[in-house]
Amino acid sequence: MAEDSDQNALAGAGALQEALRALLPRTKEELKLDLSENVERSVVMLLQQSADLFYGGERSECLQTSEAILDYSWEKLNTGAWQDVDKDWRRVYAFGCLLKAMCLCEEPGDATVATALRVCDMGLLMGAAIFEDILIKVAAVLQMHLLPGKRPAQGPAQEQPCIKKARNGHVSIPDMRSEKAVPRLHCPSLQHFRKHYLMPQKPVILEGVADHWPCMKKWSLEYIQEIAGCRTVPVEVGSRYTDEEWSQRLMTVNEFISKYILNEPKDVGYLAQHQLFDQFPNHLERGWMLIAMRKK
Repeated sequence: MAEDSDQNALAGAGALQEALRALLPRTKEELKLDLSENVERSVVMLLQQSADLFYGGERSECLQTSEAILDYSWEKLNTGAWQDVDKDWRRVYAFGCLLKAMCLCEEPGDATVATALRVCDMGLLMGAAIFEDILIKVAAVLQMHLLPGKRPAQGPAQEQPCIKKARNGHVSIPDMRSEKAVPRLHCPSLQHFRKHYLMPQKPVILEGVADHWPCMKKWSLEYIQEIAGCRTVPVEVGSRYTDEEWSQRLMTVNEFISKYILNEPKDVGYLAQHQLFDQFPNHLERGWMLIAMRKK
């Protein structure tokens, strides 16, 4: 049984490597960035060397070279104001992420695939598009390889989540006369709404108009965890960025939901503003607002 399991794992790894290689250019000459003079000649040569190592099958050496590229370009990305960072350095960083993720996937196992997926997400967050958004395609393949709906295992020594409790405090209801109350309408026609409320600019509460939207039935925390739980996103911790304890952290969507949605944390945590829909173009819709909204 153990031998069969090992063979299945190797077969899965082989299929993953084949799918990833199909995304790359056929030759190393095609895997080349057209960079400006702002990028040092030595870095350009290092990029070419890493491509040569990858296509030459020297994956261990390629992994070391890609990490050197990431370390150097990371310093460039974090020097000065973000808007002043040259886009070519972001492309260099994305190139390093691409090769590192590819090299990591040469070793079978979900742990290395998850690490490679995190590397791709870092490239999508901090880098720039290269080779027709290849990082998005690689990330999609890696995510499909991981088991759907996979959750981080909770060992017996781990602290169990403290589920948020509903507030039981008494809420006073204002005394509102019926003639002054905002009217409610259930699925009015467009003509009726336009004539009686839109044109006169009168307030109205519309009921049932969004019941057919997919997000009303499909979207839930469980669904979000299933399609994007393993993806890395930036999270802002703290009520205001002017607070001394305010900070930004990178974590998976699973970790964010567990810590800041399901639990009762001491700090306020919410998704930071970034190109979220560009990071998940094939999976996510407006339902992301379920977790992107600030937690009050």
